[in-house]
Amino acid sequence: MDMFPHISLIFLSIIVSIATSYTVLILIEYVSKRKKAINSRSNLLAVLALGSGFFGIQVIGILTFMAEYQFTPRYWLLALALFTACVLAIYVLKILPKNINNRSDMAKRVLVTAFFMKAVHFLGLSGVLDVRFWAISPGYYVLSAITVLGISYFSFRFVMKTNTTQVTEKQRLKNATILGFVLTLLYYTSTRTFYSNMALPEATADGMGAITMAVFVASIVALLLLSAANLALVDLHALETETGLLQQVKASESRFRTLAYTDQLTGVPNRHWFFAHFRELMDSPDGKVESIGVVLLDFDDFKSINELIGHDGGDQFLKKVVERLNSVLPKTITLARLGGDEFVFAVPNAKKSYMERLCQSILLVMEEPIQIGERSVASGISLGISCQKITELNEESLIKQADLALFMAKSAGKESYEFFSPELLDSSIRKQEITSALQQALVNGEFSVHYQPQVELLSGQVIGFEALLRWNSALGAVPPSEFIPVAEECGAIHSIGEWVLREACQQLSAWRREGRPDIHVSVNVSAKQFLDPEFAEKVARILIATNVPAKCVEIEITESVMIDLDTAAALVEELQEIGVKLAIDDFGTGYSSLNAVKNIQIDTLKIDKSLVDEVLGSDRSMAILATIIELGKNLGADVVVEGLETLEQVTLMRQYEVIGQGYYFSRPLPADKAARVWDKYLEQPDGMFHTPILY
Repeated sequence: MDMFPHISLIFLSIIVSIATSYTVLILIEYVSKRKKAINSRSNLLAVLALGSGFFGIQVIGILTFMAEYQFTPRYWLLALALFTACVLAIYVLKILPKNINNRSDMAKRVLVTAFFMKAVHFLGLSGVLDVRFWAISPGYYVLSAITVLGISYFSFRFVMKTNTTQVTEKQRLKNATILGFVLTLLYYTSTRTFYSNMALPEATADGMGAITMAVFVASIVALLLLSAANLALVDLHALETETGLLQQVKASESRFRTLAYTDQLTGVPNRHWFFAHFRELMDSPDGKVESIGVVLLDFDDFKSINELIGHDGGDQFLKKVVERLNSVLPKTITLARLGGDEFVFAVPNAKKSYMERLCQSILLVMEEPIQIGERSVASGISLGISCQKITELNEESLIKQADLALFMAKSAGKESYEFFSPELLDSSIRKQEITSALQQALVNGEFSVHYQPQVELLSGQVIGFEALLRWNSALGAVPPSEFIPVAEECGAIHSIGEWVLREACQQLSAWRREGRPDIHVSVNVSAKQFLDPEFAEKVARILIATNVPAKCVEIEITESVMIDLDTAAALVEELQEIGVKLAIDDFGTGYSSLNAVKNIQIDTLKIDKSLVDEVLGSDRSMAILATIIELGKNLGADVVVEGLETLEQVTLMRQYEVIGQGYYFSRPLPADKAARVWDKYLEQPDGMFHTPILY
């Protein structure tokens, strides 16, 4: 007697298959994402739900052919079928989230899964009917075997594909429906294998036994599947929320880290990054870093640049400078900004020759002015270098050594680089002592002013004096060439320079009260002092306080003041409005000399001693000197030749009708002795020149 499937139970079996497939997809996604974070109760529920789903698919498929028949279940076989289905669930949940690396893995998993599925079906069928193996239909069995293997294979591929992509709920339902229909085909084919030639139970009038059991099994399975799917979905949603929050936190941490380690103006790493990077180099695990070199870079007179083009312009200047520096630095070296106009970079396995070439490249690229708006701005750069072996490395001392080397490079004339050495340390200690002593020098009355006469060579008359600062400190006699740069760096030059100007004006006022002829006094002014916006006002106050005519005071400036010609010209104009004279000192020693006299009205041109030293016996040098003298006269300025020490030099220069200054006439002397030298010249006949008696 043949058996035909009941239409209502067919729909019920399809619904259970789709629900099981949906739960399989949910649980596999859940296990894949949660991994070891799943607790034991969730694991147990997932196994029971999935196992009951596999069991329910088979049992309901069997009962679909028996809707009109009564039967006596063998519960121990059904329990064994449920247990086997749970083992299959454990296996599926364990292997599906993992990748399949080769065909051998795929074949093994397909065979094991197919075996368990057939076992669940056979045990379920035996629990419902008295199964006899000789009742198996060979044709249906082969078809069933091929079907279960094929469906197992394609189910694996299908589930793995959906597992590797992020799916929506709509896609998940679609996938579950496809998989559910495939599984339905599988157990109907397997069931037909036995029902073709098997003895059937007696038919009954209503057939409620099979339908009741099918509905009962479907209800229990649905409850378990619903519980497992709901738990997985809720946990997955929580996981997505947690993952999203974690990603936001990580993104925020990344942004904060970027902000914490990046200089916001220039975009290069900042000091925090540099010191972290430095420690990474120190702790290099591979042992390839044997030494580290640190190079500190600092711009010369960056404050003047800010005053010239404003702070916004200064910021633009720094940005363009960083671009230039990065253009010459290797990609393996990262420039960092310590703050202000100070930058730094570290070089692993530093060699002196390599460091020298690197620093020379930096100095070279900084020679060309930088265009900021309509202004062309030039600024030198100084570099300090220190290198230590890893075995002797001390982070703090290495940075301090580089800083000291930078300080010495600036002191040596700027626009240069200096390597740290023990000799530098001694020099640094000396500078620290000078800096400390300068703070109290004015209070302790340690400064004095000496005067060196300026003589009109043609008439032999003293027409002025240059006021020169001297310092007798507890350190001994410190020459101006040593303490003036230190005073400029520590800021003491402003008060010291103002004191020298006041002292010179007071002495000039005293000589005028003595009835001496009107002369002028020249006072040297540093670039920092001259570029003080209130400098002209300070000069005016001193002139009023000492009752000295402005025309009797001459301010001497050097070419370094001419870096910013626009600002310098404005300050010169303020001084000229007061009536003070202006002299350019050490003319001829720098490239900016001609540019300076071309753009600024001056009263006196002072030719540097280095040009005079070479004129005797050198027609070429004499021609250059004569040209400079002629230039000064054509500009309407007095020309003072410094450094005259011999009669031959004086005789040679006299024919050019210039003013002479030097040891031939007198070395710098205190005011009382300078006055006696002056008296000697006053005693000479007009128009005659005689070598004075020197002190």
